[in-house]
Amino acid sequence: MLVKLKDYERIHRIISSVVSHHGNDPAHSCMWFSFFGAHILRSHYKVAATVRCGLAAFYVCDKNEILFFGEMTDDGGTGALDKFHCWIEADGWVIDFMAPAFPNLMGPSLQINPKMFQQRQSDMVVNFKDLRHPGDYFLAPTDHLTEARLKHLVEEPIYDDLVEICTQWFAKSPRKMRSKIEMTINSGKKVALNLSGPSVRGRW
Repeated sequence: MLVKLKDYERIHRIISSVVSHHGNDPAHSCMWFSFFGAHILRSHYKVAATVRCGLAAFYVCDKNEILFFGEMTDDGGTGALDKFHCWIEADGWVIDFMAPAFPNLMGPSLQINPKMFQQRQSDMVVNFKDLRHPGDYFLAPTDHLTEARLKHLVEEPIYDDLVEICTQWFAKSPRKMRSKIEMTINSGKKVALNLSGPSVRGRW
């Protein structure tokens, strides 16, 4: 693996804390998790982490439950501007730092533990119809969609501040990481954040 489970959990919890503080739902914030997570990987792991957006499908449990992000067309599935998912590709791996929030999208009837999603790109199924086992996944990135979503996010006035907060907060295990952080943003206002988010139990 590129990122150890403990460090993956730390990255998820950091971004989840920032996303929640900013008034967003972590289960609907794939852009934040991908863009901030990629910056952490580039800064702390020195890898060329690339954000991709488009169609995504994940087989998440043994009850034939599949999470599908995208838009179906006659020719198959394609990413749409308002129906999409974001993930990270780095050094032959696909990493989704939002994955521990997947259970929040599945409804109360399914008891699914928060898990890590970090898989080799070579292990992706050929077609989303081939999803048969927990951990199977299918991704179809769209370049113009990725560019549009990145442009939308970086135009957020507070984007640069939040990227720095996430990157400075993270520390690789076994180094101790702060349970809270205080940062001064460009407006001069001090932002106090407490670390939140679930414990990650295993992997897809």
